[in-house]
Amino acid sequence: MFSRLDLPTVLLFYDTTLLAGALAIVHVRRSSCRPEGLMGLAFAYLMLAAGAILAWKGEEAALPAAVWTHGSLLLGLTGYAAFYAGIRAMAGRRGVSEWWLFAPVLVCFVAGWVTGFPLDNLSRAGAFHAAAVLSLASSAYAMLRNYRVEALPSSRILAALLALSGIVYGIRLTFIVTGTAASAGFALAFFLQMFCHFGIALMVATISKERAEVRLARLAETDPLTGVGNRRWLTSRLPKQLRANSAILQLDLDRFKLINDQFGHAAGDAVLVAFADCVRSQLRESDLLARTGGEEFVVFTPDVSEAMAHAIAERLRACVERLQITDNGTPLPVSTSIGVAWVAAPAAPASACLSKADDMLYEAKRGGRNRVAFSRVSGHPQAVA
Repeated sequence: MFSRLDLPTVLLFYDTTLLAGALAIVHVRRSSCRPEGLMGLAFAYLMLAAGAILAWKGEEAALPAAVWTHGSLLLGLTGYAAFYAGIRAMAGRRGVSEWWLFAPVLVCFVAGWVTGFPLDNLSRAGAFHAAAVLSLASSAYAMLRNYRVEALPSSRILAALLALSGIVYGIRLTFIVTGTAASAGFALAFFLQMFCHFGIALMVATISKERAEVRLARLAETDPLTGVGNRRWLTSRLPKQLRANSAILQLDLDRFKLINDQFGHAAGDAVLVAFADCVRSQLRESDLLARTGGEEFVVFTPDVSEAMAHAIAERLRACVERLQITDNGTPLPVSTSIGVAWVAAPAAPASACLSKADDMLYEAKRGGRNRVAFSRVSGHPQAVA
């Protein structure tokens, strides 16, 4: 069946797929929360479609040979350079100016114009296929690297489609280099690429959708002022049973209402942001920090001894005390009271630890503020101290 594929007809359908893909990507970009790279991909699809149109017209002898051979190669190389640039931007990669990716295209075009190698079908096809293989392989690698950062399911599917598309071109390049390429093989290659490019456009749209869902979930679980987690985020990540050698810390800014009343809510917001940054800077990656109320924060720190829990709380208290925040030159008094519930063996319910840490916080307040109150908690009610 594949031996009867007609190259001009396949190129016509190939063009249709590329144009539809470009329109789909442009549509996705309009509502994407991260549109970087999408216009580059749409431009790449259009360039590849334009190159295929020239090749199609050339196969029908509708254009002078010098026009369609040089033109289709230039458009094809530009398309795959733009394709890789778009995937790089979509994956969030930086460090190399995208304009430098088009320098080899210009060099190849000048070399082709001087030597006339695009006039030879196999030489022109070899240059196009080599560029496609390099672009698609690099794009697949960029998406795999991006998966380590975002872990979106569609990133790996997109990488697989990019790799498959590159493999198809790579097989055809082998035939070109060995001089065994035939027109039926080119038709089959472009026929397979139709499905790859359709799948790539579909995965680009899916990734944009997944990113929007992740962004909405993050917004729903993040305090918009300080950037730390909110109560919902903490509840979803805090274990129901806290293992031994872990601790809950309840932190509350001292006399925060006085700051709001005397200096205004803008000053109060600045204090909250500085406070959250200060606390976050003292914690490990494994620790959890959340804002659970107006000036109330909770820290969960696993795998700490009783002495370490004491030291962490005192370090946080001292860090906040050293904050120097001013409002129009007037220093703002900033300190925090901290209640600590440290879990001794065996494990203890998180609700009991939160309640005990809250009790210790009020004890620290009653004791004069800007201090730490500590308690040991276990799974046995009588062991609560």
